Order: sequence, then structure tokens, then C-alpha cells
Amino acid sequence: MARQEGIIKLKGRIGSLSFYKNQGSYLARTKGGIDGERLKTDPRFERTRENGREFLRAIKAGKLLRDAFRERLYMTADNRMSGRLTSLFSKVVKTDSVSPRGERLVMAGQLDLLNGFEFNFGSNLDKVFSGSYVVEFNRETGLGEVNVATFNPGMNFQKPEGATHAQLVLIAGEFDFDGLNYNTASGQSPAIDLSLQNQEALTIQAQLNANSTGAIVLMLGVMFYQSVNGVQYKMNNGASNALRVVHTLGVV
Repeated sequence: MARQEGIIKLKGRIGSLSFYKNQGSYLARTKGGIDGERLKTDPRFERTRENGREFLRAIKAGKLLRDAFRERLYMTADNRMSGRLTSLFSKVVKTDSVSPRGERLVMAGQLDLLNGFEFNFGSNLDKVFSGSYVVEFNRETGLGEVNVATFNPGMNFQKPEGATHAQLVLIAGEFDFDGLNYNTASGQSPAIDLSLQNQEALTIQAQLNANSTGAIVLMLGVMFYQSVNGVQYKMNNGASNALRVVHTLGVV
């Protein structure tokens, strides 16, 4: 790093030199970083290449899941969800205990690490809905199901101001996170009147293919609406909605 002297101060890059301002001082430095070709071939950077290959698999897996559920995520996800999901898939890759370093796979990792992932960090499912429910998936039939016990809508939903109704949503997906294929299905409850004090037990189903062999991901969500003249309008651009991974199964 060198300090610029003289009347004329430079900012920008000329050849291998970069000119910039930092804390009121005008400085210059040579271009840093590692040559790209060296990074690809130098044996000393093999570990870096290994990490890069595995991180790319995590990025692709996160994108696959986001693409599969894009319509729902549009109304639930926070603006940092993508990065948080990639970070979680990176942890999944590292739990592959069979493949050599650099070749570890998402599908060989512990996919149950996805359980509890909140797509809307500012509105998690436990905060929004305190009712009791059980989630199940049957590989033979391909049926995903959530059974919600009787609850009090006025007490068990933490509704945003102006909301009159809520809907519980079950989303199911079968994934090959390494081959980048998926199949999805969803189901939802009727609109639930938030002024009620008693809601009978609910069963919500999502039907995937029978005898599935891929990774299974089930998500449960809450969507809020405001009813105006019989029409249900989405609330606050989804800022108060919640969506969580509630059940996963690894490959068969």
C-alpha cells in the first residue's frame, strides 16, 4: 500500500495498480488475489478446489428447493432466506461420511438437518401458530399428512393487525438434490375465521408419487388474509406468514 502525493488524486485502476480513498487518505496498491489458472491447477490449492465443489452442490440444492416451492416462498420468505438455506445445505454435504473430500453429496448427508428451517426468519411457525399437530409421510402411498388437533383460532394464531382469516398449508416434495430433479404437491385447510373460539380438528394432505425413493421434505405454513366483501386478500405482502420444514426423510 502506498500513499498518493501531489495535487491530483486518482481513484480507480490503471494496469495492476488500484487507486482508492480510505478514511480521508488517497492510497494505491497492486492488484491482489490469486491467479485463476493457478487456483485451478496448483496442488497447494486442492483443498480450496474441494471446498468449492462441495459448496457449489449446496448452492444448487438450495436453488432446487426454492424453485420447487417458488410460488409459496414468494409470500413467506425473508430476504436472507437464500443464504441461510445454502449455509444449511453446506452443513448437510459435510455430513456425507462415505464420499471422499470434495466429492461429498447432499443426498448422502443428514437431510434431517433441514428440520425446523424457517423460511421467514421474522415470523416463525411456533410464534404464529401454537396449536398441536402431527406430521406423517407414507412412502408406500406417497401421502403426506398433517393432523391438527381442535384449537381456538382467536388464541392459537398470533394474527397481524387487520387479518380476519388464516389458512394452514402443507407442502410436500420428493427431491434428488444431486441429480437436480423434484416432484411437489400441496394441500391447504379451508379459510379459518380468526374470530372463532373453536375450530374442529383438521387433516391436510399432499399426495406425491407412491413408492418414492428420493429425499422427502414436508413443510407446514400459515397464511393470513383479510376478508373484504367476501374476497380474501393477502396480508402485508406475506410479511407475517410462516413456513417451516417439519418433516424429512432420506433416500431409500
